[in-house]
Amino acid sequence: MLCGDGAALPTGASPHGRPTCDCRAQGIFRCDHERYSRDPTATWGYDAYRDTYCFGHRSFQHCVVTSEHTLPVQSGIAPGHVTDCTMGPTSLDHFLKACAAHALPVTVRAVVYDSSLDAHGISQFLQAKTITPVIALNPRRGDHPRPTGTASQVKDYGVPLCPAGVPMRRHSYAPRQHRLSYNCPVKRPTRREGRVQWIAHVQECPHQALCQPHTQMGPVVSVRTSDDPRLYPPLPRDSATFKELMARRTGCERSNSFKKVASRLGERPCRSATQFLIRLSLVSLLEHACAWLAENRKRGEGEAPMVTPRQEAVA
Repeated sequence: MLCGDGAALPTGASPHGRPTCDCRAQGIFRCDHERYSRDPTATWGYDAYRDTYCFGHRSFQHCVVTSEHTLPVQSGIAPGHVTDCTMGPTSLDHFLKACAAHALPVTVRAVVYDSSLDAHGISQFLQAKTITPVIALNPRRGDHPRPTGTASQVKDYGVPLCPAGVPMRRHSYAPRQHRLSYNCPVKRPTRREGRVQWIAHVQECPHQALCQPHTQMGPVVSVRTSDDPRLYPPLPRDSATFKELMARRTGCERSNSFKKVASRLGERPCRSATQFLIRLSLVSLLEHACAWLAENRKRGEGEAPMVTPRQEAVA
């Protein structure tokens, strides 16, 4: 599983550049002569975290996040006007191609993004590569899930509603057919005397009666995820697994914070994309080293070397 997140990196170069003429010495402060730019690839972009525009670049990284460590595995950089929605799939594609080119046995089963990458094309891209998309729904788009398949009405996150207006119980998912199946919410399986039996909890139904008492699971509704993979992901957004994976994505945000605040990349120390990318890679190596050091201390493998307080905060 990979977690991805982007960050704005303001450059130390001026957006106006440096003059190549002597018009200012002659009292002319506005001229049409060419100007020299210290950072020619920097552009104006929007920093959603600080709700402001900045001149510089944008970085995007993918991390492996566990309960103890956050390990960056890929970092990319682009001009400031490029959004996370564009850099996310591009960076992931570069990472997968690099692993294949070096014959690395890496299999990505799921990718976790925030709502800024909630797009129909990204969901299609991930499912085409057999990767489960775990993407938060963007509330600003205002799209209500549309009924698909045999579903007649749905609630938020695309869960079908039974005739009594209760969210139905997810039963199974067929990845090859791109089909989700739901059954009656008051009919649930249980194991009794070594066998699986379906029990109907009639008292939980608002109608106090079964819609299809002659069936084991009915009514059964199927939803085609291929009709709209963004609103109908393979992993439901209201499931416990989805919420657990989204909680891990905060590790990627902490890694970006460490790079920008603790490592001071957000204080405009660089004036080119190459310098930013080199520093991003070095800080990522530092995060890996701190994780190795923490594991060695936990296992008690010899005497651990001294580290700085900044490294301690990451480890």
